[in-house]
Amino acid sequence: MNQRRVRSVGRPTYGRPQPVRRARAGSGFKLGVLPKRLIILLLVALGVVFILKESFNIKTIDVKSPQRAGDIQIEVKKLLDSGWRQHNVLTLDSGALESALVAADPMIKTATITRAWPSGITVAVTLKAPSLGWSTGNQAYLLDRDGSAIGTLPSGLPVPVVVDGSNLPVQLGQRVTTTRFVAFVTDVSQALPGLKITPARYEVKDTTLDLYVTTAKGYQLVLDTSRSSQDELAQLQALLAYLKNQTPSQYIDLRIAGKAYYK
Repeated sequence: MNQRRVRSVGRPTYGRPQPVRRARAGSGFKLGVLPKRLIILLLVALGVVFILKESFNIKTIDVKSPQRAGDIQIEVKKLLDSGWRQHNVLTLDSGALESALVAADPMIKTATITRAWPSGITVAVTLKAPSLGWSTGNQAYLLDRDGSAIGTLPSGLPVPVVVDGSNLPVQLGQRVTTTRFVAFVTDVSQALPGLKITPARYEVKDTTLDLYVTTAKGYQLVLDTSRSSQDELAQLQALLAYLKNQTPSQYIDLRIAGKAYYK
């Protein structure tokens, strides 16, 4: 049996073998249009924030106060530096700053803060009125009309000084006594020279309801601070007119309405 030979029909390859082509390597990560826009917006926003921060940072503090303007300005600067938010006119919480300033300085009665665009604030302050001295535990304090301690008592200040016989401790800013008591002592201290009485010492003991005034002649006036000072002073005037040139040896008690006792 004859065998058939099968010839290859493929074309012969002439010349050098062709190199195998490889895929081109990628050129890197490319941002889409939207991410690019977001980044640009972010950079613009940061720039705007920086410009606003620098433009509206508080640089000037104008204090309107009859006294202690320099001290108050220093205190305001400290409070502004306590947080970034308070150091900018745009983000300033004026109400919180007013409260903090009043709490920090016992001499300040009220504080009103207004913005002075673009980079300043105005601080209008009313101070408490020194009205009475208060001596306790070898310390002397100055009291406001409302009875709160606003500082140490300066020497030579022409206010009556009440000695607290109970020696209770006092803290600055603390309410030591009532507004009524301060007004009562003030009225009495102003009226006594007109009655030719020189007060040498004001004193309270267990309560501020009773006021003891030691006179330069040695006897004491005993007054009830819950009553009208004018009524008790009128009783005192009537008694002095009755005594004429006589001087009590120990006291004049004016605590009962319409009567005056003396010894």
